[in-house]
Amino acid sequence: MLQTLASRGHANGTAAHPTTAAVKANAMELIWIPISVLGALLQAVRTAGQKALNAELSTLVTTYVRSFFGLPLLLVYLWFVKEWTGQPFPDVNTRFLIAAFGAAFSQVMATVFLIQMFTLRNFAVGTTMTKTDVMMTAIIGSLFFSEAITGLGWVAVILTVTGVFLMTFARAGVRAFLVQGEGMDAWKPTLIGLAAALGFTFSYLFVREASLSLENGDVMMRAACSVVTVITIQVVFFGAYLLWREPEGLKAMFPNWKLCTFIGVTSAVGSICWFTAFALENASYVRSVGQVEAIFTLLISLFYFKERFNTAELTGIAVTVAGVLLFLL
Repeated sequence: MLQTLASRGHANGTAAHPTTAAVKANAMELIWIPISVLGALLQAVRTAGQKALNAELSTLVTTYVRSFFGLPLLLVYLWFVKEWTGQPFPDVNTRFLIAAFGAAFSQVMATVFLIQMFTLRNFAVGTTMTKTDVMMTAIIGSLFFSEAITGLGWVAVILTVTGVFLMTFARAGVRAFLVQGEGMDAWKPTLIGLAAALGFTFSYLFVREASLSLENGDVMMRAACSVVTVITIQVVFFGAYLLWREPEGLKAMFPNWKLCTFIGVTSAVGSICWFTAFALENASYVRSVGQVEAIFTLLISLFYFKERFNTAELTGIAVTVAGVLLFLL
């Protein structure tokens, strides 16, 4: 990653143009970027749906909806990949199962904290803290997981995070980030946001480890098997817990089936995008590109709510885009 396509010289020493095959190969190496952008868009849409659903259902049940209503589509996708590629299912090993359980648990906890932020008075602070997942992923991944980040990669990561922070500060205002009140309540948005970021960080890293631990199958097959396994674990074990603690809450999903289905479908397609991107590239790079989710949020404000961008927001967008473009080098 993060390297330009080197062209080979002719026998007479003159530079040759990249062959069509080489250009296609380079394009395939970068396919994770548009996949990550699509995943970010779907995540922004799905989160909006969860925020609306949280007004009707509890935080835990709202978290469960994305897995329960998304699993059928993911099973269809796995069947499609198997039929289309003609590959057998990869051999499951202990390393894969440990990573899949780690991803399932950390993703559930992160989503619980994310949805809990919807009820906070200072939502902007909590949301901004979740964006630190990019730096957490880069640091924890390089120390304890298989993340190999280049110098230019670190620059790209820092740029995208800086851009998102600029956009958030510009929209919410600096005052929103000043500590207000006394005691733990004043720090609650920050702590919940950081907890969500840490949960998402481990979910990204475990997802990539799960995919890399499968020794046979191409990227699509390994990603499909990983996403179905992780979501199935969530549906079974998280569902059993809710059946014990909130049986009435589970029943309440079905009168809201339209919104639940919308969340399930957007979550399933988004998960396919994320899992495929993580199978192709470092989790920290994927999440850095995924920061364009903040740009999508601003664009919705511009075209739907007819709000205008200010200078700081435009600067934040430019810095974020610059960070993403570095991954093309």
